[in-house]
Amino acid sequence: MVSKKKKKELEKLKKIFESYNSILLFDLAQLPSRQLHHIREKLKSEEIYTLVSKKSIIDFALKDKKFEINLDDMKQPAIIYSNKDIFEVAKKIRKLKVNRKAKPGETSPIEIFVPDGDTGIPAGPAISIFKQFKIPTQMQKGKITIKQPTKICEAGQEISLNLVSLLNMLNVEPIEIQVMPEKGYFYGNFYGKDVLKLDEEYFKQGIVQITNNVFKLTSHIGYPTEQNIESLIQRAGVNMRKLGLKLRFPNKDLLPDLMKTAKINADKLNEQIK
Repeated sequence: MVSKKKKKELEKLKKIFESYNSILLFDLAQLPSRQLHHIREKLKSEEIYTLVSKKSIIDFALKDKKFEINLDDMKQPAIIYSNKDIFEVAKKIRKLKVNRKAKPGETSPIEIFVPDGDTGIPAGPAISIFKQFKIPTQMQKGKITIKQPTKICEAGQEISLNLVSLLNMLNVEPIEIQVMPEKGYFYGNFYGKDVLKLDEEYFKQGIVQITNNVFKLTSHIGYPTEQNIESLIQRAGVNMRKLGLKLRFPNKDLLPDLMKTAKINADKLNEQIK
């Protein structure tokens, strides 16, 4: 039997799907709750909203709305919704980056440094971890102080349990997370992540390329448009001049060239007679 809470969530989702133009889904699997809260607050200020619900409820709501969106490849889908253009929403989402704690066994995507200064950590067993990573330290008022910023992990290196312990002690969160929309719906059109990750520069370049191709095609077949009419008139003028010279049409604009051609031919004829 479906609980009242689930029914309420389902109705809320249905209302969102009916009331908002842009619906996007992203995966919460690698996003801790604190970072999600930060992202949610940032988006809210842009009139972009998020909703976290159970995967089964989201799936049911999508099917009820006849949104053909498959969630099988998403572990913990969440909803982002807004009345703004879907590509504007996707762009704002991509710009949001947050950091989380490292996990033992994962690969560091970047070099990791620890900053200098007072760590606030009491002198004691912790000093051995600092020595393990060759971090220059000194004691000040019974607390460990790092003398200078120190690299403790290379990019591509596996993060060890001891390194995680050190980072957590220093409140260093080195793993950057970027929210990437996986699927989207906008005014009857469905979009995958390959399309949603495109920025406006891609579309600008596409529009420029299409415009150039249309210009070339209409110019080639002589179809007049606002963009190519000047070029067509110029080409027609050149072709008309060539035709006039070939036919020796006595137009006032052609007379100087016709007379030059006639003189050249006359001179050649005189040479042949001699």
